[in-house]
Amino acid sequence: MRHTLALFFISLLIACNDSPKKQDTSEPDSKQVLSEKVESSSNTSGDYSSLYNNDDCDMSIAELAEVLKVPESNLEMLDKIGENKCSFDLKGFGTNTLDGDSRISWRSTPSSKKQNKKEIASYLERKEAGLKIMGMDIELAETGDCYIAQQPAHGRIIIYNENYDQALLMHYGIKSANTDRTKEQHEELRLKMTDLANYLLQKHRK
Repeated sequence: MRHTLALFFISLLIACNDSPKKQDTSEPDSKQVLSEKVESSSNTSGDYSSLYNNDDCDMSIAELAEVLKVPESNLEMLDKIGENKCSFDLKGFGTNTLDGDSRISWRSTPSSKKQNKKEIASYLERKEAGLKIMGMDIELAETGDCYIAQQPAHGRIIIYNENYDQALLMHYGIKSANTDRTKEQHEELRLKMTDLANYLLQKHRK
């Protein structure tokens, strides 16, 4: 009898030890953590005061030629026209409406934080819907805190940042019946001006 009871208790003890232990499988919600990081980063921005409030054009022909990947001899710097404006004539991309070289320029233009935010949202909504009215599009700048809006039909690029009461307006000329710029030249210049937009942001970001 004693042997029987002993065997019973030993079997019971082994059975209890072999029963699976409940593990705590709860983990942090990774999607929630990622969402919080994205929301936090969207409110941060570099300081672009020197870009939006610069009274002088601080771009030389040599510097611009390197960014656009064109010979320096293809560029001519023009006298400052208006406040906060850089202006250059560029050979090799057709003529303008006055039969001169293509003119590229950029300057800050008055806006508002609210308007910039509204414009960005509008562009992004159209992009998500797959709408490209007259080729209009938008992309996040390489700095990750500004947006580059494209208006190829008007030969124009606009840099938006929600933290400033200005926008940066960049012109590279239109392609029309009054110019001899080809479709290929127009697209190539659009891409070069996009490179310039990213360069300016990286150069001035603090």
